[in-house]
Amino acid sequence: MPQKKFLTIIIIFMLILLFAGCDKDDGTTAYLTLMTVPTEATIPNGLHLDSILSITNPIPDDPNGATTTALVGVFGFTNTAGETVHYVYGKKESISGEQSHLIEKGFYQMDYRVDEQNVYLALKNSSSPLTKVDQGNGLTTAFEGELPFGFYTPVEGIDGFYTFVDPNGVTQYRVYATFLAKNGNFFPATEDGKMIPGALPINKSIEETLYAQGSAAVSQLITTPISCTNIPTTFVV
Repeated sequence: MPQKKFLTIIIIFMLILLFAGCDKDDGTTAYLTLMTVPTEATIPNGLHLDSILSITNPIPDDPNGATTTALVGVFGFTNTAGETVHYVYGKKESISGEQSHLIEKGFYQMDYRVDEQNVYLALKNSSSPLTKVDQGNGLTTAFEGELPFGFYTPVEGIDGFYTFVDPNGVTQYRVYATFLAKNGNFFPATEDGKMIPGALPINKSIEETLYAQGSAAVSQLITTPISCTNIPTTFVV
């Protein structure tokens, strides 16, 4: 085996050893590696791009302090219970010695949180990739309390229904929706006051950008990678 190829394999396995192993009965180990969504991949209908992460990790014990960087798109939707769930594209492989075998590719559920400057991303359910998006459709409900944005204008005749006009002159519709009287949140809506099924809850930064700068600025905000470090991109499954 050429020395360069051997060194590459060693580096990959050193990265993998950061995580707990899980050997199968046949001596193989299955790994899930997060990836950038390829152009030929089909994104399940109902998944919405939440953000893009630029994840930089150090290569363990590298004397030169070398790092690896991966671009990962985080997608999500609101399920029928009113919960926001997130998915990242990845590939699952079985590895035995120097032999690898592709098992499947797809979108795998992740635990994803962004808290000010902190980003948390971890595998939540590694059993199988997403096959169907069960889009939630909440019930428009009267909101009690102070509205999250001063520019929300209540629509007369429908409690929990609001509008505002963006800089491009486009009217935006929002509803406060609940799911069996639980998990209330503000969501994008249709012009008749109904939540857009599966839509992600309103993001404060994105909503303020939409109101002040318009949809083009929102697209740029969502597609600008969030830089983060020391987040696993390979998991033993």
